[in-house]
Amino acid sequence: MAYSSLPGEVILPGTSQFTLTSPITGQNYLIQVSVPDAPPPDNGYMVVYLLDGNARLPLMQAARDTLTRSGPEGEGSPLLIVAIGYPETERFNSERRREDFTPSLPDADPAENAGREHTDGGADRFLAFIEEILKPDINRRFAVNSQREALFGHSFGGLFVLHALLTQPSSFDRYIAISPSLWWYGEKPLDTLIQQTPELSGLANDSRLLIGVGECEQPASGAVIATPREQRMQARAMVDNARDVAEWLETQQRHRNVDFKLFSGETHGSVMWPATRHALAFLMAD
Repeated sequence: MAYSSLPGEVILPGTSQFTLTSPITGQNYLIQVSVPDAPPPDNGYMVVYLLDGNARLPLMQAARDTLTRSGPEGEGSPLLIVAIGYPETERFNSERRREDFTPSLPDADPAENAGREHTDGGADRFLAFIEEILKPDINRRFAVNSQREALFGHSFGGLFVLHALLTQPSSFDRYIAISPSLWWYGEKPLDTLIQQTPELSGLANDSRLLIGVGECEQPASGAVIATPREQRMQARAMVDNARDVAEWLETQQRHRNVDFKLFSGETHGSVMWPATRHALAFLMAD
């Protein structure tokens, strides 16, 4: 593992950052940690691991520090934000996030990745990085409650959140998947997930899942589809797929703590504003 500061990087107030090298993925990660004003509880800070940290940390930090205070002078929530991002990235690193956040598919053609510097389907490696390298490092640096850890992602990040839930459900006690890119699994994502996850008995009883999606991420039923963008949105069926997976998980005998939220009037780009506020309430709830 290697740690270093990044000269020239803008660091938000109350935030520390370092780079972390993963031998599992073979990549470097920019880790930004936002410490709350509130002191750690006796059992340590609650932690949210935030994907796409370069872009998402400012919103999450501002929401925590403004929406959770009891008054103008009151302390906010004792929530530690660990934002996972990429060095030398202003907002999003499209290639890196696609590699890290996407699950491998059994019928994927290896030739599609031939000659590419980065490949798809690295979700298992990325999750191993979080579990085996990042979490122990955060535990050494900060007073955290390992029983109150959440994972929060949007789009491909939301896809990764669901992958983590279904493959290693004990990794976190709360999962937040906003606008998950379930179309990655093909034309019928739910059928693929059911086939790949025939036994869900390992899901923890006390884990909780929030799936959210913007109402305008999919054309309304009966709408006239006139543009290539609308055709793509219709094919990806973001709203239907998110709702179907939420309902499926809710019916599982050992995993009933599922919250599905449709954000009225929101698009794929705008949904993170109301979703972050909703996610905070979800994290704070007992």
